[in-house]
Amino acid sequence: MAVLTGWAVDDTGCRTPDKGTGVCVRLSECKTMIKFLKCKKMFSEKEKEALRSYRCGFYHNEPKVCCNDDPITLGWIVDTDQCRTPDGTDSVCVPLGDCKIMYNFIQANAVNDIIRQTLRKYRCDNTGSLKVCCPTKLPAVLIENRIRDHTQHPNAKLLPTDCGNSATDDKIVNGNVTNLFEFPWAAVLKYEKKINPWSCGASLISERYVLTAAHCIMSQNKLTTVRLGEHDFNTDPDCQESVKKICADPPQDFEISKEDAIVHPDYNPTTFQNDIALIRLPKPANTSVYSVSPVCLPLTEAEKSLTYDDYTVIGWGATETGFASRILLKVRVPQVENAICASKYADKVQLTDNQMCAGGKNEQDSCAGDSGGPLTNEYILNGSFKTIQYGIVSLGPKICGKEDFPAIYTRVDKYVGWILENMKP
Repeated sequence: MAVLTGWAVDDTGCRTPDKGTGVCVRLSECKTMIKFLKCKKMFSEKEKEALRSYRCGFYHNEPKVCCNDDPITLGWIVDTDQCRTPDGTDSVCVPLGDCKIMYNFIQANAVNDIIRQTLRKYRCDNTGSLKVCCPTKLPAVLIENRIRDHTQHPNAKLLPTDCGNSATDDKIVNGNVTNLFEFPWAAVLKYEKKINPWSCGASLISERYVLTAAHCIMSQNKLTTVRLGEHDFNTDPDCQESVKKICADPPQDFEISKEDAIVHPDYNPTTFQNDIALIRLPKPANTSVYSVSPVCLPLTEAEKSLTYDDYTVIGWGATETGFASRILLKVRVPQVENAICASKYADKVQLTDNQMCAGGKNEQDSCAGDSGGPLTNEYILNGSFKTIQYGIVSLGPKICGKEDFPAIYTRVDKYVGWILENMKP
């Protein structure tokens, strides 16, 4: 009995959407389809739908298409969403997220009035959806007026100006155990599972938002809680002896779900590209307490251009014993050039400029359970130290702290525009 799949019949004869005849083969074996895909870089939604109608099955994970020797033109589509850019170039009308050249520009740069007016000229759909007539190169007016200083973004006011303050000067040199109040922006995520439910990190960036990794949100386990102000899971309250005994306020727990999270739309769980997400808390965090306050983000060009030999990463992840720590730990990790780091992951992921590497020092690294946590460094602002977040723990070797094998972090400075665009009061 023949099995019908779309236009196809078996793995031999099939009929193409334009009523031609062909053979159902793997996509990589269809020369006419491969040639068409290479020649045409952008497709409208209707064209994408038309191309999907060539599909006639799968070979493992690879799609099969109805293929013949006739050139593919898609001329049989009645409406192809064709449009013309303001400079008179023919293009296609696509959702803004599908127009990578525009989307990446907006993500990396502050959107001022000149840029906003220019983008409006590329709108090509008045139905309410945000579609643009996608150019093949950035308009000169955007390049000339690009502003990397995100303090000018309308939503920059949602971020605190008083950030990155550590409430202790008594820091352990070359130590791994953190002091009480040393990292008041540290957040931890809880999942609906019996073993180690607190298994991802995050950072508080405002009274309503925490920043974490996309893969922490897309976990198969149900996300239930964001906790702020935790230091040691074994004690309640958390206290520390110094000149006198001081104790922290109780941790703040926020019931949360995946619906409260905003995952980067281009997150790729296979390559870990765009491994970043925001979580909106159901109510403002109490940042007036001694142990909870936000970390700074790199908003200005000067803050983004700062480079360091090493960084601090924190978390409750697995230790050298193989078990998750009950107390917040810190470690200083050296920065590693992407070119060197890429060779370690060559068979797994392709590094981009949106990622950075650090670690690879024997038994000192981020580890399982630190995912989503912040990679930070201090800088001096108006004579005082502030802490700025440069990375998010994303991916690392199975064996933590392996010599000459650094971990991969999402670069926060590349996503400040995306973060601001997705925040609301």
